[in-house]
Amino acid sequence: MINATKDSPIISTAPRGHSRKGSIGIIALMVALALSLFLLLKSDLGAVTWASKLSAQGDAAPQRDAKSLTGYVLGERHFLATHERGETYRWIATTQDLLAFGPFATREYSSDNAPEGRRLLMPRLYTGWLAIISQAVHVFTGEPIARSVELSALWEPVISHVLIFIFLILLVHARYGAGAAAAVALLYVFFPPLSAQFIPGALSPRTWALALTAYALVLHFPRTNNVSGNDGFSVQAAVATSVALWLEPALGFTVILLTFAVGVGHAAAGLAVRALRWSAVGAGLALVACFFDRAPIDPSEGELRYVHLYYALAWLGLGAALCICEYRRAKRRRAFVLVGGIITAVLLTAPLVYTQITKHFAGWLYPSAALRRISSLDETAVFDNLFDWLAATSSAGEFVIGSIAVVVIAALIFGACAARGRPREVRVQFMTSCCVMLGLIILATFRVRWGVVVSLLTVPFCWSVGDAIFRRATVVVCAVICSVSFAVHDRLPSAFVRPEGTANASAADLDAMINRHFSHWLASHTFGKPVVALASPDVSDSLIFHGNSKVLMSTAWESYRGRIAASRILSAPEASEAEAVLEGHGVTHVVLNSWDKVLPLLVRQPIGEGTDTLYARLQRWRLPPYLRALPYRLPDVPGYENEKFVVFKVVPTQDDALALSRLAEYFAEVKRPEPATLAAKALAEGYPDDPNAAIAQAVVYAETAQSTAFQKPFSRLTDDVMRDRGLLLWDRRVQRAIVLALGGRNDLARAEIEACVATATTDALAELTPLQAFRLSQLATHFATRFPRPELTHELSALGSEYAITPGVP
Repeated sequence: MINATKDSPIISTAPRGHSRKGSIGIIALMVALALSLFLLLKSDLGAVTWASKLSAQGDAAPQRDAKSLTGYVLGERHFLATHERGETYRWIATTQDLLAFGPFATREYSSDNAPEGRRLLMPRLYTGWLAIISQAVHVFTGEPIARSVELSALWEPVISHVLIFIFLILLVHARYGAGAAAAVALLYVFFPPLSAQFIPGALSPRTWALALTAYALVLHFPRTNNVSGNDGFSVQAAVATSVALWLEPALGFTVILLTFAVGVGHAAAGLAVRALRWSAVGAGLALVACFFDRAPIDPSEGELRYVHLYYALAWLGLGAALCICEYRRAKRRRAFVLVGGIITAVLLTAPLVYTQITKHFAGWLYPSAALRRISSLDETAVFDNLFDWLAATSSAGEFVIGSIAVVVIAALIFGACAARGRPREVRVQFMTSCCVMLGLIILATFRVRWGVVVSLLTVPFCWSVGDAIFRRATVVVCAVICSVSFAVHDRLPSAFVRPEGTANASAADLDAMINRHFSHWLASHTFGKPVVALASPDVSDSLIFHGNSKVLMSTAWESYRGRIAASRILSAPEASEAEAVLEGHGVTHVVLNSWDKVLPLLVRQPIGEGTDTLYARLQRWRLPPYLRALPYRLPDVPGYENEKFVVFKVVPTQDDALALSRLAEYFAEVKRPEPATLAAKALAEGYPDDPNAAIAQAVVYAETAQSTAFQKPFSRLTDDVMRDRGLLLWDRRVQRAIVLALGGRNDLARAEIEACVATATTDALAELTPLQAFRLSQLATHFATRFPRPELTHELSALGSEYAITPGVP
């Protein structure tokens, strides 16, 4: 960069001394920094408190186990993320694995896409950062390291918030002085889109990628201290861009392309561009990232959404292209050098372009939901462009975004007017800044998350194109923006406001609590045995994290193979087809809840008339013979009184009488008397001689207080026991003993209970429902009958624990 003239509006040559004016600026900066840092920490700590309280609500935490990878028994977990739950849970689990097995542990992820799993491609750089914070939390709190990883999800956003704040202030102060640093400090803390990026209880490398992106781009803006050189192509710019590429290629590679465009403009204007060093350092670090993450050569593994060899090659190719642009202006050009450089540039960039076109891998162009939200606080919607977001937000949100747009547009107009008649170098510097900002504005129009980068660069941009009067006006405008944002804090859109203090749990938070409760319930009722579930993505995330289960699909985009399998199962017109797919993927449970909006979207309607999908049949309780409903009871949560959460277990094929008997008992246990009574009548009419049907009828009539109707099946069962008739499954014999006890025949019930207890196993206990387990435990205690192994007693108590704390259960 060539030095400008003294009266240039782009670069100020005023010496930096200890003048009175400079001292006032330093004092103002110190005051702004102290106030900003205090309010930043106050707000962050309030959000940490709220997140901690949220995690403590709902069901009690599982028992701790120091030998467990997760810190809890059966590999369960209890931490409740606040936002981006699926991603946060995966980062916690990956960090716990790193601390337990080291940085070179397997890169296979088996929790979704069951049974094959998939490659784990999440950037290890961020995992290492979380591991460092977890170790610090472990030292300061004394918590076990596995528990410290969960706590790091609360503190990592706070630590990142403070570190980025300090680094940003130092950078702006070094390049633009105390006034700009003070304005940035206020804007960073008070401007809602910026503070909303740091959410205690939510983990994502995206915040660091956004900050590094802004840093790499601000280096293209000219300084105000008359320092020559184009910092946008410096080593530090290459390092920042490569790390951003490692964490989020959608951000990092876009910066590479913006920088390449700036380089072409500089080369056309005759300015020197250090493109070779920039591209070589950046591509080298990208290759290191690929090696460290063990990124597969086959691009289909990650569809170029993670750092890949092709990005490093393309970076080198773009650097070679810039070198050719500079070489074309040389006095002594050689044709073979130009041709060789062009061929090199094409060959290096071709793999990325060819793969994206032929394989239809969007890669860095993928329109992820995260980049189509201004923040992760509101995950209920995504926006195709900025205008859609403005149409859906409040007037306060429009003011926040509009104010930044006004400042940037004013800077563009002022800079354009001031640059007229100035030397060519000054105009080139102005055009560089404007091209960067215009490119970012276009990006923010279609990927609203880029608006965060625009906000971060607003003050440096205004300082690089304005004179002293314009800069003072910028500080005033920033102060007004911050003041108004603070004043209308209560009316800001949900995408800008972090919950703090005593804020109520949202509907999404209540859903997460229910999912955690169910995950704990399923883990405790399967005794830690392998579970593979077909459930909605948010339930699946909780099953993986809280229940140590495996699932077909999760919220991770990589689980698309599981979504295909889930669609085949739910859309199957024939029960045998669904059974084959369930068996092929090892699915043990199918989970449906009434408020889910994802699974219905996976159902494809059959072509033929008169056929129906498995999903539709399950909605009408027409169960195939290999599915059994498990009586999971929703916790008492306001607003969910009329909702349903149904669990089906894949079991060996049942005969019709047994399947309908278990369904009738299910309805009775979940307190649905009408369908239970209808099922009991159907059993009496269709299977009058079946012992399982008689057991189910007796259970239903006992639960619904129909004493007269109870006598007929009860007499049948009494006669069967006295005559030693009926070969029953172990759990059905337990249920018959319970019926005998409910009918007052303790003499017969005792013999049945003793026989069941003597032959009990863990697998047999797992077939009991919670109410059956509770009643068996009560009867075994009443009859002073002991299980052959003490652990069976504990397992039975765990199965019926939800009724042990419910008074009045007979």
